[in-house]
Amino acid sequence: SYLHPHVQVLRTLRDRYLLSSRLGRAFVAAYYHYSPPVADFISRHDILKAAVRVLLLPLMWLSFLMLWMGPVPLVVMLSLLLLLPVVLLSRKRIRT
Repeated sequence: SYLHPHVQVLRTLRDRYLLSSRLGRAFVAAYYHYSPPVADFISRHDILKAAVRVLLLPLMWLSFLMLWMGPVPLVVMLSLLLLLPVVLLSRKRIRT
């Protein structure tokens, strides 16, 4: 639905970040070109609808965090989260 909170978050992300750059505008144009037939196909298959809803949740949360925190803090936070397992594994190897 157009008024669903998730749709509003994605619309705000599009307007605030994607439409402000050439690459973002190209992405939005490609999305509007290719998504209708893909969405039509997905809408006819219940298992795909459920899978897409689950797969879109991380994108939804990242979009929300980007709007709440801004892009730089989000990138820093995600980088630290991605580096954490590397640091923990390297510390474990040093001990053994």
